[in-house]
Amino acid sequence: MITSPILDANDWEALQLGDAAKRDSVLRNSLFQNIEKLIVELEQNTLMALAWMVADEILTFKLALPQNKLAGGDFHDKFGIYTDAEGNQVSFNGSPNESAKGFQNYESNKIFKSWEPGFAPFVDADVKRFERLWRNEDLNVRVFDLPEAAREKIIRLREGERPYPEPEWINRTQIGEEKSRYQQAKPSIPSHIAMRPYQEEAIDAWFAHGCQGLFEMATGTGKTITALAASARLFEREARLAIIIAVPYQHLVDQWHEEATEFGYKPILAYQSKHSWLDELNHQIIEFNGRYRQFISVIVTHSTFISPDFQSSIGRLDAPALIIADEAHHLGAERSRRYYPEKVPYRLALSATPDRWFDDEGTVALRAYFGETVFAFTLEQAIGVSLTPYYYYPHLVDLTDDEMAEYEALSLKIARLINQEDEEKQSALKMLLIKRANLLNTASNKLDVLGELIDQEIYVNHTLFYCAPNQIDEVMQLVGWEKGIQIDQFTAEESPPERQTLLANFASGNLQALAAMKCLDEGVDVPSTRTAYFLASSSNPREFIQRRGRILRKAPGKEFSIIHDLIAVPPVSYDQTSPSFQAERSIVRRELQRFKEFASPALNKHQALDVIWDLASHYGLLDF
Repeated sequence: MITSPILDANDWEALQLGDAAKRDSVLRNSLFQNIEKLIVELEQNTLMALAWMVADEILTFKLALPQNKLAGGDFHDKFGIYTDAEGNQVSFNGSPNESAKGFQNYESNKIFKSWEPGFAPFVDADVKRFERLWRNEDLNVRVFDLPEAAREKIIRLREGERPYPEPEWINRTQIGEEKSRYQQAKPSIPSHIAMRPYQEEAIDAWFAHGCQGLFEMATGTGKTITALAASARLFEREARLAIIIAVPYQHLVDQWHEEATEFGYKPILAYQSKHSWLDELNHQIIEFNGRYRQFISVIVTHSTFISPDFQSSIGRLDAPALIIADEAHHLGAERSRRYYPEKVPYRLALSATPDRWFDDEGTVALRAYFGETVFAFTLEQAIGVSLTPYYYYPHLVDLTDDEMAEYEALSLKIARLINQEDEEKQSALKMLLIKRANLLNTASNKLDVLGELIDQEIYVNHTLFYCAPNQIDEVMQLVGWEKGIQIDQFTAEESPPERQTLLANFASGNLQALAAMKCLDEGVDVPSTRTAYFLASSSNPREFIQRRGRILRKAPGKEFSIIHDLIAVPPVSYDQTSPSFQAERSIVRRELQRFKEFASPALNKHQALDVIWDLASHYGLLDF
């Protein structure tokens, strides 16, 4: 039911003005007054039935206040819809006034039945109108959830036995779970989680910097646990706290939800349709601001985070509040950094690679809002502590004659544009560089080298293949059909449930291998991975560091990891007098920097560096 509270002029003005309009103290007092009137004005049996029906969630109330074009008026409409088990519907419009005075008034009702073709459109219109109101989508009416405190006031009126049979769902587990969400959540560090010394050090550093800053921690070192523990400590200090956790992808919402629940969170999950979370978020913010809740939390995708509805809701939050940004580099993008919530005083950013590739402005904006790095834990520090040691094997792959001809033609065009400042020519240059990078990533000889490497393995299991987008079918053909290995693809085409099944089968060994593109770069845990083949390389540090981190996660029985890196680069015989030689040298320098990043912490560091020595020497890059 949606109904109107009875408010005097002062109450109405308070609800309309500024932050006072966002608090529910006036609404709460008004409700309490009306509930008290129920005790006096209603018959005892009617009151008891009402209280029981609210307690059993047979009835749910919301309150509507006109706004915008209807500001100053009252929510006075009277209409409703009844639906039976077979989907038949009856709607009514008019005054169903059954008070003593109502029987003396001139009243009327119109009734429409869905099974009569002439009246079905009227029923459908009433249904849609009610749904718009219930979801708070009518621009001229603001709809509030009944404050929980007032709801409990009704429940306390219960007396005696139910005046109707017990509903069949009362003893169902899911109803208990639904009711449990109204219990107060209080975050704390679970007794079964033993914090590592470096995690404690990170939390201390964050508090020392006013609870603002960035954790620059290698993938697999427990950033999520560290952040949740920090939030629990902050709640201990503040005694009340609102927390926003922003993550880039939907699957990360689910992963954070699972971890946060261990810490006592009961978070709202804000992604996909706003109808599944917006009302509850607004309701909890009202209760938090009114100090009826001491702790609320929401986990939101970055795309939903910047939406007008979400921004409007969190804009009403009173301090103290904390924002945790996972894979925070994403929020440095131009369309995201305009929506940093300035009213949130406590801020924590998490990323193994916070600096944005070729976006200094975004990096500066990100650090200006969240703060500078207050704690860093590198991959070298993490190996042997929270990550496994690894062997790194780079494999240089030759281009075919046709690929070499195409490569030289592209390089010649690039050389002509490399120093041009014209915007149109710079755009053409960018497209040529992308085309040449794709040529190197998909070099056909990579598949021949991959086949030879697989043949050297006694048994392939827990293996990842990172591919270019237009390469994955060829890898699936080679590994699956020709080599007889049980492999499946892990891409954006698979649904979240399908991905979970794939990861479970991969972890158990029922699936020997996965072929992936970028879907495993961030946030997907595959700790059982023992061997990885990189067929599509990236000069973006964030991408290859994230991929390496996925592979080095610890797992039972996993002593070390193996990385095979297949790279097609300009041949050593490439003419140094070529007009595009300097451009090639720049490309090789970036690749060599990636080699060094991978090789330096590896167990076979010197063996790996020997593979690329001739290439570095040819291009005069021995200082890489």
